[in-house]
Amino acid sequence: MFQRVARLHRARLKATGPRMVILAALEQDHTHPTAEHLYDTLRRDHPSLSLSTVYQTLDVFIRTGLCRRVSGLGDRLRVDGTPQDHDHAVCRLCGAIFDVDRDQVQLPTPPGHLSNGLMVTGIRLEYEVICAACQEAPGRVG
Repeated sequence: MFQRVARLHRARLKATGPRMVILAALEQDHTHPTAEHLYDTLRRDHPSLSLSTVYQTLDVFIRTGLCRRVSGLGDRLRVDGTPQDHDHAVCRLCGAIFDVDRDQVQLPTPPGHLSNGLMVTGIRLEYEVICAACQEAPGRVG
C-alpha cells in the first residue's frame, strides 16, 4: 500500500480511496482491462464506486503517466498499468492484447522532433498478430 501512495504522490496526486483501489486493480490485472471491466470487478467490494469515477480516475492516471491507453479492437478505453517500458501485440482476430518485452526487439533511436514542432518523448511499438488460441481455433481461415 505504501508503494501505491508513493506512486500517486510522485505523480502529484492525492492518495484518495478510489485512486488507491483503482491503482491496485491496475497493478494486479495484466489483461489490459476496459474501464467497464475494472468497474465490474471493483463494484462488488466497493459499491459506492461509480463508472464515472473509474473513467475520470483513468483519465487522470493516463495524463500523469500512472497508466497508458492501449489500442485494441473496438472503441472502448483499455488501459495498461504496467509501469515498465514495453510494447504490445494485438490479436487482429480476437482483440487480445499481449505485453512484449523490450529486450526482444531493438527499437530505433527516436528523433528529438518531428515536423510541425512535435517534440518526441518516446516510441511505442504495436504488433498486429494472430494469437496462439486463434491459430488453433477450428475452422480458422488463414
